[in-house]
Amino acid sequence: MFSGIIDDRGKKVRMNVESKEPMKLGSFLQKRVLRLAYLIVTVLSILIFLITLTFFWRSHRNEELLRAIQLERDWSALIDSLGKLLNVLSNQSKSFQDEECIMKLLEQIHGNYPSLTAYTLFGRSDGKIFSYPPYDFGPEYDPRRRPWYRSAEQNPERYVIVKPFIHAILNEPTMAIAKAVLDENGELLGVLCLDLIISRMAEGLLLDHSCIVDETGQIIAKRGNIESIFKPELIKTKQFIIHIPSLMHYTVRASISGTYVVVGHGILQDIAISLIPSSSIFLSMFVVGLFSVRRMKKVLHQAVVDPIQKIVTATKNYLQKYQFDLQRIEDPVDEIKTLTNELSDMVMIIDGQMQELKSSYEQLEASQRQLEEMLENLRQKDEEVKEAYKLLTEKLGMLVEGFDEPTGKHVQRVKKLSRFLAEKLNLSEELVEQIELYTPLHDIGKMLVPKEILTKPGKLTQEEFEIVKKHVLWGAELLSGSDRLLVAHNIALYHHERYDGSGYPFGLKDDDIPIEAQIVGLVDVYDALRSERPYKRSMSHEEAVRIILQGDEKTRPTQFSPKLLKIFSEHSDDINKLWGSY
Repeated sequence: MFSGIIDDRGKKVRMNVESKEPMKLGSFLQKRVLRLAYLIVTVLSILIFLITLTFFWRSHRNEELLRAIQLERDWSALIDSLGKLLNVLSNQSKSFQDEECIMKLLEQIHGNYPSLTAYTLFGRSDGKIFSYPPYDFGPEYDPRRRPWYRSAEQNPERYVIVKPFIHAILNEPTMAIAKAVLDENGELLGVLCLDLIISRMAEGLLLDHSCIVDETGQIIAKRGNIESIFKPELIKTKQFIIHIPSLMHYTVRASISGTYVVVGHGILQDIAISLIPSSSIFLSMFVVGLFSVRRMKKVLHQAVVDPIQKIVTATKNYLQKYQFDLQRIEDPVDEIKTLTNELSDMVMIIDGQMQELKSSYEQLEASQRQLEEMLENLRQKDEEVKEAYKLLTEKLGMLVEGFDEPTGKHVQRVKKLSRFLAEKLNLSEELVEQIELYTPLHDIGKMLVPKEILTKPGKLTQEEFEIVKKHVLWGAELLSGSDRLLVAHNIALYHHERYDGSGYPFGLKDDDIPIEAQIVGLVDVYDALRSERPYKRSMSHEEAVRIILQGDEKTRPTQFSPKLLKIFSEHSDDINKLWGSY
């Protein structure tokens, strides 16, 4: 079989030889492989050059960025330290209760920071202004109208910073730090303020070719020769700014209270720092690559060209004399012959394996169909169990509600409204379904409360109310013992807890109350307000919403999660429609 194939192929080869002379292997390697190798070496060298150039450029840029970050931290820390000083001084309320103490404190502050502060001010709550150094602001000046006073008054818990402005007296860029001073009763005594000269503050911090600018792009402090080229839109949106005319590159960092730290460096210097090591690496890689290609040419001739030439010669002898000289070809011919036999055997083995695989595949398809049918049956059974379990919880809930709710619709309304709020909170689908499933059991503990107490038309005594309050504990005990009933257990036990800690049985606060209990607790209150009881009339939706969001003598908005109240308010109409459908 193989001899016929070889003869046919031999004829085809001879026909191709007659039509076009093929290229010699040595020439082919020289023109195609080695040229490609030279091209690859060149491209790789250029690529490595570009990578290293980018690396060194970014490394240098990162160094400049770190300088800018450190400068910004120092600048922010300086301002923050002065703000913390005001926080400390503002707590000494006794120092602000008579004018002599106020002036002494202002003088002391100015004396400790003479190089930074232009004026130390205290605007009293009655409109009087104190300053050091003393300055006559005139009778029309009212500190209570100034931005620094208003900002501090609106944020009395911490110091506030007024964005840079031109000082009306000194005509220099200035920042103000202010802090409200409260007396022992929390009443406002006034506002303590420091006018800080920005150029003096930044003098010891700025680096060469660095500056501080405001939101408008104006330079308010600088070191070195820096042109005012900073536009507001660039300062606020760009981390790096290039100015071609001056051949400068600027790194920008947003800082405290509308200020920006800018560090500049020369573009030519950056290029030189990045280009020198990259060029060295490029030349080294190129030289090594050329040497490797020349070495590869020699190895190819020894390991490929010469053995292939021997195989070609042996093949020609076979085509002419039908003899394959194993001695002249030596090891390569033996390997080719072995490879041919192995390939033939391999084809036969592969055919047999393909038949086996085809049979196995058909069996797998049949097994897959059976598994899919079994899974579908299991899914249907699971749905049946879920529906039965849901029906059981509803019937149990209705049984419980029969003690003190004559219509039995309370269970349906609380269940659907709880699911509605849970979906609006974007809770997981599994938790939403569990909330809907177990909400009907929230008052299951009432089965253990005497019916005469539940149905009592008048107001409960304290002892009777304490008994009713135990229904959450009894309900939790009935639903304990399984992790699958954890959500039901939480709803039964905690649905009377309140967000502000005023609920029972444990007085939990905030998110210590499970979210499912928070939801059911809010819905339970809403439905109770809307429902008629022997001891109360039913309310309209608008009345119930007003009481929940604004409060009355029994109910306060603080009893519920702010997130739930927001959703409750935004979807009030939907809640009303959903409630009215039952």
